Amino acid sequence: MPLVKINGVTYEFDALNEEIKTHLKFLSYIDSEVERLKMQLGTFQLSRDHVGRLLDSAMTSYALNQSPFEGAVPVAAPPAGTASAA
Repeated sequence: MPLVKINGVTYEFDALNEEIKTHLKFLSYIDSEVERLKMQLGTFQLSRDHVGRLLDSAMTSYALNQSPFEGAVPVAAPPAGTASAA
């Protein structure tokens, strides 16, 4: 018979009542889902890192192929009282 340790005490699984067995099964399911989600999160983190490197490479290539003002978009409005080049 399988043994299970609960709060440091070992029990025979089959000797436990159905409520306790249900809780143990649910905990086991939760633990397996947490592990699955950790693996999925790791995959997404690796993918995000890779796409970030691709973006960096594309931005470097873009910057090398642009004149200093070609395609430039202002990030903020010019300070009040200054002339704008429109």
